[in-house]
Amino acid sequence: MEERDCRQGSGQESAEQERQKVRERDMNADLIRCVAVFSVLSVHFLLNTGFYSEPTNRPDIFCLCVYRALFMTCVPMFMVLTGYLMLNKTLNRRYYKGLWKTIEIYLLASVACLLFKKFVLNNGVTLKTAILDILDFDAANYAWYIEMYCGLFLIIPFLNLAYHGLKSQREKQVLVLTMMALTFLPKLLNIFNFRTPGWWSSPSVSKKYDPLVPGFFTAMYPITYYFIGAYLREYGLKLKKWLNLVLLIAAVLLFGWYNYYRSDGGAFIWGKNSQWGGENLITTVLLFTLLLHLDVKQWPRIVKKILTYISGISLGLYLISWIFDRVVYDGILIPRVPVVAERWKFWPLVVPSVFLLSVAGSSLLYLIRLGAHALAGKIRGTRASGRGESSRIR
Repeated sequence: MEERDCRQGSGQESAEQERQKVRERDMNADLIRCVAVFSVLSVHFLLNTGFYSEPTNRPDIFCLCVYRALFMTCVPMFMVLTGYLMLNKTLNRRYYKGLWKTIEIYLLASVACLLFKKFVLNNGVTLKTAILDILDFDAANYAWYIEMYCGLFLIIPFLNLAYHGLKSQREKQVLVLTMMALTFLPKLLNIFNFRTPGWWSSPSVSKKYDPLVPGFFTAMYPITYYFIGAYLREYGLKLKKWLNLVLLIAAVLLFGWYNYYRSDGGAFIWGKNSQWGGENLITTVLLFTLLLHLDVKQWPRIVKKILTYISGISLGLYLISWIFDRVVYDGILIPRVPVVAERWKFWPLVVPSVFLLSVAGSSLLYLIRLGAHALAGKIRGTRASGRGESSRIR
């Protein structure tokens, strides 16, 4: 989430040449980040209000399945944006220093979550368990993304070498399609049962499925999203805006209905098709492309400033939102609205409230980070001055 914007160019450019470029801020990338992080909080609304335990046999649940199909683009959009912005990163020492900012924000968010667990939730947090949780990416409860991103970040220069090593658009299309076949098709095709009579009319009679294609490499979906982002940066997806919007709406409605049908009246089924590498790939590409083609530069200055600010603190916002989920959902909404089906009505209040509180919390994290850097700079300056004085005395 903390990738810096870069202009399109050759993947073989030197770091010095990149530093000399005059970079314009990519406001569409800021917009995508803001939509993605808001979508994360919107998906967590389902998790925190009890949606996944409700029977899927009512119109309101169908609407929430459609809602979920739209907002599950959240994390995939971050992954596509990574490829879009980091397409031209090369293998050098300066590149690897770029990971430190992500680690710093993760550590600060982890400390905040651990303090909340110890002093508000009264969990048995000790120094030992805190260190182990931080190392295991469990201290901040939504930090699984950081564990994934750190690994992806380390191999990005090599992914770029592979991508730029291809000679034509056709070869790059083959690369993207190959990765989709490995990580995307199995999640759409290996979810049917052809042996049990009556399964198609009632999928809940059996959860044993007959694989149609190899599915060993499905966990590589972040790399698929990365290459999709790289391809969109270089070639784009040539769709008229109206058609892009129509296809997005159609896909969201179709996948929402499909997940409602597959759950077959019981609790919502987290099928492979509805996770990060399945249906979400289609909706993510369509939403990403739609946002990419909006003329954000013509929007009011205040709106652009807000987008830029939220984009800059989006990682901390995402990580620290767990605290405010607990405050708003566990502390306010659930005790006051015990009936699960009644909680949906409060979305216009709940999700924006968590979002704004998380903006405030993330802002504090970044201020602490800036303060720590300023203090470290002063300490280094004092030491350097002291060494200079000592050398003059000698």
